Amino acid sequence: MNKYNQMGIGMMEILVALLILAIGVLGFTALQLRAVDATDEAMSKIQAMNLARDLAERIRVNRAAFSTYDDNLNTTTQSATATPECIQTTNTTPCTTSVQMANYDTSQVVSQANDLGMKIRLPDCQVSGSQSRKCVYVAWGKTKAINSSTDSDACTNGGAYLPQAKCVIMELY
Repeated sequence: MNKYNQMGIGMMEILVALLILAIGVLGFTALQLRAVDATDEAMSKIQAMNLARDLAERIRVNRAAFSTYDDNLNTTTQSATATPECIQTTNTTPCTTSVQMANYDTSQVVSQANDLGMKIRLPDCQVSGSQSRKCVYVAWGKTKAINSSTDSDACTNGGAYLPQAKCVIMELY
């Protein structure tokens, strides 16, 4: 009677090992893709916060023209090219009014937002009682920088973030 003893590894063991290795590599690749997505989202949030902070600081410095900021940022067609003549390098006369500076500031902020693929608005905050505050909404992707109970692409509904929203809200004082 001849007995054959197995020497080495069988084909089945090799296939099982390759399958396990392939599943591990796919898992690692999926993990890397999630990390890249999280990094992109974090960078967008940082850029949005910087935009909101920049606008808030400009408004604090030029409080007298608050209504100009409000009007410019809450229009349906924001203009990023309306640079006042008092800022252009060929003009030697500086901006002398707060409204001129507010027009320049909003032009700059809207231009920065457009460059980053973001939208910026200055709606009323959701507050209780008779208080009145403004919030800076900065949104990116398909999210709209608005508060709405009917629009599924809105940033918030009644002041609460919507689950799929990609936006940042900063309250102004």
